[in-house]
Amino acid sequence: MDRARKRKLRSLNERAWSGDKDLFTVGGSLHSSLKKNTAFIKRLRTAISPATLGTFLQDIRTLSLHKYLSEIVSACYEGLCRLKSPGDVEAGVEIVSALHQRFGPADFTEHLAWLLGKGMATPEKVFLKNLTAEAREKEEKERLIRQRALLRVITELWLVGALRTLEDAAKPDDATKGAITKDVELKARTGATKGGSAEPFPLEVLKDLLGHDKDHANLPLLVIFVKAYSWDILGVKQSVSEPRKILEEDGFANAPVGAIQTAEDVTDSAVLEQPFTSSAVAERFRSVLKWYYDELAAHIVKDQKSIQSQARRNAEAYVKSGEVFEDRRASYERLVKAQDRMITNAQVIADVIGAEMPDLKESDDPLAIAGGSIGLVKTGDYLRSTGEGPGIWADEDERRFYENLVDLKGKVPPILLEDGRKKRPDTDEAVGRRVDSSDVPDATKAAEPTDEQSLAIANKSIGAQVDALLLRLPELTNRDIIDQTAVDFCFLNSKASRNRLIKALTEVPKGRSDLLPSWSRLVATLGRYMPDVPKGLVDYLDNEFRSLQRRKEKEFLGQVRLSNIRYLAELTKFGVVPEHVVFHCLKVSLDDFTRMNIEILCNLIENCGRYLLKTPDTAPRMQSFLETLQRKKPAIEQKERTPLELFVRKLVYGDLTKRNYGKVLKQIRRFHWEESDVVSILEKVFSRPGKVKYGNIHLLAILLSSLHRYHPEFVVKIIDNVIESVTLGLEQNDFRFFQRRIAEVKYIGELYNYRMLEHPVIFDIMYRILTFGHGGPPVPGRLNPFDPADDFFRIRLIATILETCGMFFNRGAAGKRLDYFLSFFDYYVHTKTQLPMEMEFVVQDIFVLTRPQWKQATSLEEAAKALHLAIVQDQKTAGADKAVEGDEAASDVSSESDNGDIDDIEPYGDGEDDTASEDDEVEQDDDDESVRQSDVDEDIVVTRQEEMIDPQDEAEFEREYAKMMAESLESRKFERKQLFDVPLPVRPKNRDGSTSIAQGEDRISASNTMAFSLLTKRGNRQQTRTVALPSDSTFAIAMRTQQRVEKEEQQRIKNLVLNYDLQQSEDQEGLERLPALHHNRIERPGKDRGQRIRKLQLSDVDW
Repeated sequence: MDRARKRKLRSLNERAWSGDKDLFTVGGSLHSSLKKNTAFIKRLRTAISPATLGTFLQDIRTLSLHKYLSEIVSACYEGLCRLKSPGDVEAGVEIVSALHQRFGPADFTEHLAWLLGKGMATPEKVFLKNLTAEAREKEEKERLIRQRALLRVITELWLVGALRTLEDAAKPDDATKGAITKDVELKARTGATKGGSAEPFPLEVLKDLLGHDKDHANLPLLVIFVKAYSWDILGVKQSVSEPRKILEEDGFANAPVGAIQTAEDVTDSAVLEQPFTSSAVAERFRSVLKWYYDELAAHIVKDQKSIQSQARRNAEAYVKSGEVFEDRRASYERLVKAQDRMITNAQVIADVIGAEMPDLKESDDPLAIAGGSIGLVKTGDYLRSTGEGPGIWADEDERRFYENLVDLKGKVPPILLEDGRKKRPDTDEAVGRRVDSSDVPDATKAAEPTDEQSLAIANKSIGAQVDALLLRLPELTNRDIIDQTAVDFCFLNSKASRNRLIKALTEVPKGRSDLLPSWSRLVATLGRYMPDVPKGLVDYLDNEFRSLQRRKEKEFLGQVRLSNIRYLAELTKFGVVPEHVVFHCLKVSLDDFTRMNIEILCNLIENCGRYLLKTPDTAPRMQSFLETLQRKKPAIEQKERTPLELFVRKLVYGDLTKRNYGKVLKQIRRFHWEESDVVSILEKVFSRPGKVKYGNIHLLAILLSSLHRYHPEFVVKIIDNVIESVTLGLEQNDFRFFQRRIAEVKYIGELYNYRMLEHPVIFDIMYRILTFGHGGPPVPGRLNPFDPADDFFRIRLIATILETCGMFFNRGAAGKRLDYFLSFFDYYVHTKTQLPMEMEFVVQDIFVLTRPQWKQATSLEEAAKALHLAIVQDQKTAGADKAVEGDEAASDVSSESDNGDIDDIEPYGDGEDDTASEDDEVEQDDDDESVRQSDVDEDIVVTRQEEMIDPQDEAEFEREYAKMMAESLESRKFERKQLFDVPLPVRPKNRDGSTSIAQGEDRISASNTMAFSLLTKRGNRQQTRTVALPSDSTFAIAMRTQQRVEKEEQQRIKNLVLNYDLQQSEDQEGLERLPALHHNRIERPGKDRGQRIRKLQLSDVDW
């Protein structure tokens, strides 16, 4: 639509607003048929275009549309929302002007203005918040498409005078028809009369769109407005002498943006007409644009910093993993693309309002863009500080070797290089990108011969030539031969040839590290046009490096590691290896600073460290790595340990398990314990339970309890060391040693379980843990630097001890002491601040484990009262406890033995000794008279002075005794085990009673019954009752048979002993009886003594 037509329409529409009639001529007779009117409404809703404009104007002249005005308004709004091209908009403006001139503002225009304003209103935040993310994105996209057309339509209608201000709009009765379903309405600014000096309709729309746009999502709409109406409304002419990049995301404006030229500068009025708006109105529009641009510039600067930060994080992630993550790269590229669009749109606004673009220089982060690497210092600052030193290369020859690569495009026909470049990435860093090998197509054919047979022969010939070229690889010693080999390979270029070349380049001959620079130059030369060659080689070397890192213990792979890292270093100097790959190698080696990785670091820095340090893109990061390496140098000086110490540490810290702790104990016992160095090493190892796996601490306690039989003083020293370490931890209270302190108290609890400690020691340690630094019971509010009120670690120490051995404090003196301690512990817990939920559960678990029925205090006052009652009760019972303390301790130990929780876990215990002692008690219970005699004999052994014994007699006695025991064992080899005859326990207080029971056995037997003693236990007391069984019962018959066999065996042993005594009495004068010989011998400890006492009791001999 030309400008003259616009001015004519503007004049007619303004007359319509003034109330003039007959501005649009209509026919004499108007058609009122339903069919034609509904057809007009349907076309108005869907078919507004320049082609149908004449039909619409003819229908407006000839149809009677008064009855359908409400439907026409909604249909016209829907039709205007569907407009896309500038021609469609011009047709829509003509139609709306015709309807406005025929029906007037009151019946048509005011209602249409209300719908248009509603369509341009910003959606309510509550409505968007209730939508899902996908629905919100879809709604936003549809809104932008709809408002893009409506903004152009509203502006054109305002320019031609069909719309004036938002206050002219009136809500129709059925406004919901055809309008948006959201209850959103564009409200006009107050303070102006209807149609008077209120803000123009487009300005109100812009204020509403831009005023609620914090994210600047409506920037594309503003750009469309500015590009289309910069002269007609803003009064700024865009010259075409200096074209700029423009956005083509809409179909409205494609004119380039140029320099600013105001209306006053226009001299040729014949070419450029005056704008439609006055300078005052244009200034109001420009003020809105300036305010929005200031917000937009701040947004752009903020997003630019965010993108730079994202680039740094991506670079860190790439270096850490050694690969480029596609999701990170895609996200970063989306951010950059959106930022570029915003900058371009902002440039359009800045040109129109005459503002300057914000400074987006990236001097503060130069490496975020160049190569994707970062450093701790700026590149420019670092290079200025080191610019006076030597350059990247040592001399000119080295520079030529690594930088002056032959350009294959000038050496071979270009068609031979197209195969490798078809799928080449667009950027210069194509070699470093992770391109899938499947992207490289098959070889193109330079010429396609018609004879298929000659083609097959040619393929075979090429294969042979490739083999011959690969055989020349070990001969690449100078630059000319390398370049000539690259040229020759181009004539054999195909996908298969490149794959074979990659495979050959990965197989470096052993001992030929001198080939690595030459082969790297060959790869770099071919990589400019065949990117899959360097990519395949770098991927292979990267995977090999990762594989070698996983096999650290393989010492024989040392040469392979050095060859791999030197190859990567040489390729790095040619710019073939991506920076994130080489820095990943550096990071992995620095993180695991072992001897193997130290060698890798040295080779990498020696071969390409200077290149990385002097190259601007990598200098800052390389500098940070060198600083880290400098700080880690003291770690190289490892502590020297003797082979024996290493062996002991390996046994206990590494190899000790539940299955092999017996073997470990044997190894430890075989050490030379007479040497102080050995004992010192073992003392260190056993005194540090924190070095052992937490689950193996009980195994360490088993080892120590087993060693107690052979080295008791050693075990006592270990226990002292551990208790002293617990006290030292209380003094230091350093959180770095918390794990070690947990292991120590766990160790102490396990030592109690294996009978290395008694319960008084355990309770003393627990009281020391709770009261250390307090000088007694803790007092709320009193500051203790060793135990602050918000430090709950001591509670965890107590929990560890009680979880380990607290279940055994269930009776006797230990049970009473635990009850008193739990009262104190409950008080201690309430002196702390509010416990975390985790610690509350820990405390509850302690009470459930030790005293399930215990009622915990709910406040400090209740806990203090309970503690006071416990103290009073303890003082009352203190005297009685002292009187029976010995008996209770003995009963406690016996009850623990009955439970069987302790004795079953000794790996190499002298179980036969225990059996011997038990059998000894059995024999003593069989006959009370023999018990009394045994007691007398024991007194004689203790009180009489020992006599000298001849060593020869002693040896002869041992031989005869061994022979006798062997014969006895052989004779009883096939006898059945006694399963049901359990002797009575020794009860000195009831000896007379048990004797009378034994003597009355025959009398009971005479009355066809047989007496047995039934053992019962009530509390800690054992009782026996006599039970009479029929003498003909199976149990009684078996008992009599067993007694008869035992008596015969006993008699046989007596005869053997008497014969031996008679023979000895002939040689020694003054020895009239055998007991003198027995009581004057030195008793030998151990297993033999137990068997001897059990088999040769004096009560067995009838003197």
